[in-house]
Amino acid sequence: MSVFGKLLRTLGLSAEAPELPSETAQPLSRFDRFAADNREAFALIGALPEQEIVAEERRLAAEVTDILLSLKPLMVEGVSRLEIQEHVLQQLDSRQLLPALVGYKGYPAAVPVSVNAELISCLPSEKLLPASALVKVEVVVSSRKGYGAQSWTFATPDASTEQLRLLSAAKDALEQGLRQMRGGESLGAIGSAIQEVLDAQGFSAVVEYCGYGMGRQRIQAPQVLGYRVAGRSEPMVAGQVLNVQVLAKAGNPHVRVMPNGWNVVAHDRCDAVVVSAMARVTEEGVERLSRFVD
Repeated sequence: MSVFGKLLRTLGLSAEAPELPSETAQPLSRFDRFAADNREAFALIGALPEQEIVAEERRLAAEVTDILLSLKPLMVEGVSRLEIQEHVLQQLDSRQLLPALVGYKGYPAAVPVSVNAELISCLPSEKLLPASALVKVEVVVSSRKGYGAQSWTFATPDASTEQLRLLSAAKDALEQGLRQMRGGESLGAIGSAIQEVLDAQGFSAVVEYCGYGMGRQRIQAPQVLGYRVAGRSEPMVAGQVLNVQVLAKAGNPHVRVMPNGWNVVAHDRCDAVVVSAMARVTEEGVERLSRFVD
């Protein structure tokens, strides 16, 4: 299975619409309603002209960054992961946006929150943030005209020096990856630039997961690898919207999926981070749709 296929399978994300409850199910819960609304929205987006979707992606990418920025006061010891999800849902409601992760292959949450050795896709819970933490929050939204997605890692005030160094390296790697975007340039240039930064700082690029294209579907071709591969890959095409992701960790690069089928954690229990940004390829370079959160 390709890296892209693993990404879709493990995160429960694909081009398919969210699953809906059967006709015999109980009255719709809040999350059932989200899934039903997502199904309707995704069908509408899939029929829109690309130009209209790109215009909406510009708007939604900015909205998602603002939502992530609003989370900063919550990144302290003693806040629960469910509190973080609820804050994001309130933000979405005020902006009339949908939590686009709800319902994919039965995914039962809206906002994955992963801490320290957890990398991505972790179900939010009542578990409290520790004093020294790297907190990863994935905000994925849709309107009825397009998608927005950005993952970011926040450091708590008492995060260790090494945790801060890992996060800084990941942000530097994302910056360098985005700088490689240009029509006609190899997609592999993004991953090579990301890994060069991580290697120089003594950290590992996770190879099981990657970034992706966005458009009529929230996740679509091409794959955007966050690590170096041999040979020249396909060229970037002006007009493509890419979600460039840096998934990095201390120690070795290996991760595993926990028995619940969702939580992805570092195999060696070392700290991990993820940062991402939506950007559009142009002939001159890159149009940044997302902003860095800090």
